[in-house]
Amino acid sequence: MNKILLNHPLFAQISEHEIDHILSCMDSRQQKFSKGSFIFLADESYPKLGILLSGRAQVIKENIYGDKMIIGTLKLGSLFGETYACMGLPKIPVSVEAVEDCIVLLLDINLMLRTCDNACQFHQRLISNLLKIIATKNMMLNRKMSYITHKTIRGRLLAFLEDQAERAKSNIFEIPFNRNELADYLCVDRSAMSRELGRMKKEGLLDFNRKTFRLQV
Repeated sequence: MNKILLNHPLFAQISEHEIDHILSCMDSRQQKFSKGSFIFLADESYPKLGILLSGRAQVIKENIYGDKMIIGTLKLGSLFGETYACMGLPKIPVSVEAVEDCIVLLLDINLMLRTCDNACQFHQRLISNLLKIIATKNMMLNRKMSYITHKTIRGRLLAFLEDQAERAKSNIFEIPFNRNELADYLCVDRSAMSRELGRMKKEGLLDFNRKTFRLQV
């Protein structure tokens, strides 16, 4: 069995044998996606629960003008699609795009939420684990909202970078975005953000090299 699943929080305190049973019950399947392709396409794909077994992807939302906002970045082991699948929506309202070649495990969450007649202990544990994951993601969304509530680009950058430094427990850290991705994530213009970063560097507030930043303390 894939080691990612054995160590995944969705399957915490569930044995390998029980995981095999769950995957069978939930009509699971692995699927490959090439870089630039869509794992889910907004308003077209049926909501399912996905686990990224390899590669990297992004959850994105586009407006009617084609402007893209990054809602989240998915890395090895990331779980996605669970919120919309739990809501029972007929179509998913966001897209998930492969940033690199990906392998994804897809599961039918409706089969998870309908517990079996025997009320198996591992099935109850699976639902409990899913609720914890959703709660954690809600906290992360609140964190992003705390960034973009700042009115200025500098305010958003500092809020984001200071939080990254705190999480790394160091004033030198690496962020998970390139410049375009960071601008999309913070909902700001990329060119304006780059100019602001340049000004902040000249003022001695920070230094950076690609994804590596150092905040002056």
